Amino acid sequence: MNKIILAGGLSALLLSACSVVGTRSAAVSGQLRGFSANQNLRLALVGYNNGRYTADGTQAQVVDKFLTGGYTLTLPRDVPYGTYRVIVFRDANDDNRYNAGDTVLSSYSGKLLIYAERDNALFNGTKYGWNIYDGNNGHIQTTLLNNYDLQSAN
Repeated sequence: MNKIILAGGLSALLLSACSVVGTRSAAVSGQLRGFSANQNLRLALVGYNNGRYTADGTQAQVVDKFLTGGYTLTLPRDVPYGTYRVIVFRDANDDNRYNAGDTVLSSYSGKLLIYAERDNALFNGTKYGWNIYDGNNGHIQTTLLNNYDLQSAN
């Protein structure tokens, strides 16, 4: 009986250590401005390098039919380190994913999500894990990832 209790305790300890040792879980939030409902809109996290989007295969989050004005998106831990953006797009083929042919409806705010493999990677001041880098003023958010507002490009 004591061996079973010991094994259970060690299992719980190992599971809790995974979250401490691995990249911390994170979510980004912000406001949606200027988007009309009933457009088959979705949110997606996409790679953004050299001014181009690259789909990362992450499931999109539905933001249509009733846009409430705000969103929260859980950020994955299984993507390559680098720069990303959250976008609003029209899901033309209704597959709940951003594809190269889907129309991006949000404008670029100058903010990037940085998934850093170590402190000060890519930009000075970033911490290991998810960060927001505001290219407009060089400000970096490392713990509370909010105010990542998305504005309609129209």
